[in-house]
Amino acid sequence: MPVIIDQEKCEGISECPGEGLCIKLCEKGALEEKDNQIVFISEKCDDCDICIQNCPSQAIVKE
Repeated sequence: MPVIIDQEKCEGISECPGEGLCIKLCEKGALEEKDNQIVFISEKCDDCDICIQNCPSQAIVKE
């Protein structure tokens, strides 16, 4: 099941308390940075939920 990144909660990597922890933890490369924003690539996601569990802003949720 794809995830959604709440852009109101996720203020970009430069403001992230985890400094882009979701990107660092994603072993499949389903999260990338583009113009200081987190971009989700659904075809790479294996539904491990590591990004959801570790987002310090609680900005990543299941669709």
